[in-house]
Amino acid sequence: MKASLGQFFAEKFTANGDEISEVIQYFRHRKVIKNEILVESGQVCPTLFFVVKGGLKTSFYDSKGQETIRYVAFENQFISSLYSFIKQTPSNEYISAIEPSELLVITHVDFKYSLSKISLFKDFYIRMLEGTYLNNHWRIETFLRLDAKQRYQYVLANNKQLVQRLSNKDLAGFLGITQESLSRIKARK
Repeated sequence: MKASLGQFFAEKFTANGDEISEVIQYFRHRKVIKNEILVESGQVCPTLFFVVKGGLKTSFYDSKGQETIRYVAFENQFISSLYSFIKQTPSNEYISAIEPSELLVITHVDFKYSLSKISLFKDFYIRMLEGTYLNNHWRIETFLRLDAKQRYQYVLANNKQLVQRLSNKDLAGFLGITQESLSRIKARK
């Protein structure tokens, strides 16, 4: 299980085996079922998740109960309610499994300790923050510049995995549209 995390670090960072082993020792295995909620709105996010198998989503609900999905992570990706995790304040979003999933998780305490002692983890943290910023910038830009059909076409062309693995409900939530709008867009293809 931890081999996939070790491989992730080995492929993406310049590090020796000892550093990688030191980092991954703090991660614990967790299996979850589809639709299991890992973090609820109003709860402090206690962990950072690495997806070994399956998929997770971060989402929030508006006053009408409409779900908006902020981020989706599949194999070899990290996910958290990052603001809550870093600040250790209540989250305004949920983290839940979109598929049965196998995860490796690190607690906030172990994360902070690793960050203070292991240079590989510092490099990882910088890259994770940069990736989060770029992803959030892309999300804001596409929501401001592209209409619903263009957002769907962009995801279809650039991240087909989302279209293939998300339910229509979740894909609509990721695109920021209703399921009915998504159905109309798909029908016009």
